[in-house]
Amino acid sequence: MKKHISIILLFTIILFTNSLFAQLDRSIQPKPGPAPEFKIGESKLFTLDNGLKVIVVENHKTPRVSYQLSVDVDPIMEKNAIGYVEMVGNLMKTGTTNKTKAEIDEAIDFIGSDLDTYQNGIYGLTLTKYRHEFLAIMSDVLLNPLYPEEEVEKSKKQQISNLISSKTNPKIIANRVGQKLRNGNHPFGEIITEATIENITRAHLVKYYNTYYKPNTSYLVIIGDISLKDAKKDAKKYFGSWEKGDVPAHEYQFPNKNIGTRVVFINKEDAVQSYINITYPVNLKTGDSDAIPANLANDILGSGAFSARLLSNLREDKGYTYGAFSRLSKSSNVGSFRAFAQVKSEVTEDAVNQFIIEMDRMKNELVDNETLDLFKTIHTGRFARSLESPQTLARFAFSTIKYELPSNYYQTYLEVLDAVTSEQIQTVSKKYIDTDQAIIIVVGDKATLLESLKKFSSTGEVEICDIYGNPVKEENTTAIPDGFTAESVIEKFIDAIGGKENIEKIQDVTIVASTKMNGMDIKQTIYKKAPNKYASITSMNGNVLMKQSYDGARGLMKGFQGEKEITGDELEALKVEAIVSPELKYEELGIKVSLEAIEKVNEKDAYKLKLVSQSGQKSYDYYDVNSGLKVQSKQTISNPKGDFTQTFNFSDYQEINGVKFPYVLRISGMQNLELKVDSININTDLSDDLF
Repeated sequence: MKKHISIILLFTIILFTNSLFAQLDRSIQPKPGPAPEFKIGESKLFTLDNGLKVIVVENHKTPRVSYQLSVDVDPIMEKNAIGYVEMVGNLMKTGTTNKTKAEIDEAIDFIGSDLDTYQNGIYGLTLTKYRHEFLAIMSDVLLNPLYPEEEVEKSKKQQISNLISSKTNPKIIANRVGQKLRNGNHPFGEIITEATIENITRAHLVKYYNTYYKPNTSYLVIIGDISLKDAKKDAKKYFGSWEKGDVPAHEYQFPNKNIGTRVVFINKEDAVQSYINITYPVNLKTGDSDAIPANLANDILGSGAFSARLLSNLREDKGYTYGAFSRLSKSSNVGSFRAFAQVKSEVTEDAVNQFIIEMDRMKNELVDNETLDLFKTIHTGRFARSLESPQTLARFAFSTIKYELPSNYYQTYLEVLDAVTSEQIQTVSKKYIDTDQAIIIVVGDKATLLESLKKFSSTGEVEICDIYGNPVKEENTTAIPDGFTAESVIEKFIDAIGGKENIEKIQDVTIVASTKMNGMDIKQTIYKKAPNKYASITSMNGNVLMKQSYDGARGLMKGFQGEKEITGDELEALKVEAIVSPELKYEELGIKVSLEAIEKVNEKDAYKLKLVSQSGQKSYDYYDVNSGLKVQSKQTISNPKGDFTQTFNFSDYQEINGVKFPYVLRISGMQNLELKVDSININTDLSDDLF
């Protein structure tokens, strides 16, 4: 029996659409202009007895000071508990041996300061007059983290929720697979899964902290309204007791590049758009002589500026996509190149070809002086704006010391940039833009795209992977029993939930369900009345947010923005929702149903039915082979920024008046929700006024 849950989905989409899909105006091309004048303060370095390196940049223009502490250690293999290293930093502020999380937050708020912790680092900003109060809190967070068990479990649940959501996000899937495949057996190739998060314990965090958080491998950058003399006093007072120790060092082989080009495909059934990610490892470090011209070359190729070549080609000329970009990332370990876009499914083949054309063009043609000057101006403006952030200045000071850069490296950055020639751009492009050893990753509909992408592979073959980058063998589905059809599956389902006779006795039904979203209590009340009336009321914390109704002919939506008539595909979907048991009415509703396969759902065999509406929209329902009950539904939904798959998992069937209803529904896709039914009432003689 198809349930009311798609209305929850509709509500969620409406709630988040405006903010999620706001677009930048790229219609105005920036004009070249003179580079702004600026000055980066001189950094001064001293080292505490425990080995902590302290970098001070005085700036007395405003009465505030920023503190950034970085623990500089080699990456490690996290193995079956991938994700705990990041968690060590993220959870430092959730409690110490002296203060609870609430007390830390209250103390920081009271002095109007900011304090954030992250993987192997802490950043804070405070008024100069409160620096002692601030440093007392910051040093407590650094030196005495407690890692409360409940905070670890809370973080794990949140990460798992995010992972579930990401399972249907083609951009995240493509980036994750790219990370794994380009980095190989390097720690950067490890990717987080639900299983690895589940394996994380508090002991992992404590052990990593005790092993790697040492002052002799750390840097403290202090920038702002403070003298060198006071900075020395403060550093010794608040961080001098931090005990130094031996820290393990780790070395890893730089990932091997491919011999030729690989094409990797991740199937997203019936997707009308594809996500393309062309990637490979790069050996480029901060301070390398190639770094500045290589950054500029990437700007010209795919920075996202109006005249960048990928955007100009794939969006402005071809109209294939909203945006096409490239990123060149430096690292002291393994850097990376990525070129990416989401395109219409039918143009995927040519879009990949255009990426290759533009990447090769960077190597084979000199950039004209007008284009070069334009992107120098764009890059200069971006660099100058970044200097407004204390964190940028802290990063510059830290990088200067860590990478042993010339003391004036960033002061002369724009001079070096301005001197870059077209010949240099071509030289670094040949070195760092490499279509011959790239991994071309595509997330899309395998049935329509696979064959067309084989020509880009050096071997003529396309590798099929799952959403975590693991090879997928040829589909090993269970054979459908002879003579078993879609109608057989539906008949078995009808019998499993109570039989046609009991279902047809239902003249009306009221379902009340609830969930939480962003800390708010959401309640959904659904009314259905035979033969085809429907209404739903969505409330948040007791306040009605939206009402939808269908009286058998007309659909209406009422909310904060007034009343709106429901038309088109939404009205067609509402007509199906209005049927008490649409499975009994598929032919009447014009829905074509076919039995596609037997596939695994939650490790159990399930019949896969394909449903095609009168308007051509496709969805899939899955029915447990043994019980006959519906266990999952899937539908791909398209919007201006791409596709996402909304998945509904049904469980906890309970019998009401001889008919079974699922009492728990887990929704994953754009949003993750667990909806629980509070009550179901049947045949209460609902008034037509509700609809």
